Amino acid sequence: MFQAVPDERFILFSFEHMIVLALFLIAFISGLKIFLRPFSDRSKKIFTNVFIIIFIVSELSYQIWAISAGIWRASNYLPFQLCSFSTFFGIFLLLKRNTSLFYFYFYIAFFPPLFALITPDLIYSFPHYFFFKFFIQHIAIPLSAVFLLARDQYELPKRSIWIAFILLNITAACIALVNRLTGGNYFFLQGPPVSDTALSFLGDGVFYIISLELLAVLLFTLTWFIGSKMISLRDR
Repeated sequence: MFQAVPDERFILFSFEHMIVLALFLIAFISGLKIFLRPFSDRSKKIFTNVFIIIFIVSELSYQIWAISAGIWRASNYLPFQLCSFSTFFGIFLLLKRNTSLFYFYFYIAFFPPLFALITPDLIYSFPHYFFFKFFIQHIAIPLSAVFLLARDQYELPKRSIWIAFILLNITAACIALVNRLTGGNYFFLQGPPVSDTALSFLGDGVFYIISLELLAVLLFTLTWFIGSKMISLRDR
């Protein structure tokens, strides 16, 4: 369950994968029904603690596992992939309100985890530790974004799209430096992962980066539209 070399490799759209996708759909719909309606301060505290625990355990156990398995490398296991990186913003926002950071978190908390769930960059199959860690963390990220939208009564003006886009590019510039220093491919800025994912269709070289930027604007705009509908449901 914790070995470095998997007994069985993950198969896209296998029975286990489809079960996880179904669980995500159930969890997300349930989260919308719970979070977009009035709920008590006690419930807010419980959900806040649950998300914080999930994020901390996910990232801390990942580092411990990689080190104990003897496979930790700075080029692969620093917590700088977009979804791993976003969990730190999630923890911060669960503890402290910050509007600009929420914009950034909200816009990266939907489609990147969704794409990762549908076409994961994953070699470990059920019941390996990393299989559970990967899917639990990626399910928790969009749920926590909806929770924060409801708990802290955030609004999403149209300018929030560009605030988030600027913060994304500032972050990506810092990550590009990390990639240069470690030889890694964090944020997949050097190109799509080896396994087939949604990023595999974006080409390569300069065209790949341009495609990433255009895709970010498109997805942020779509997320703004979805978030606006959530706010309408929340405020009814």
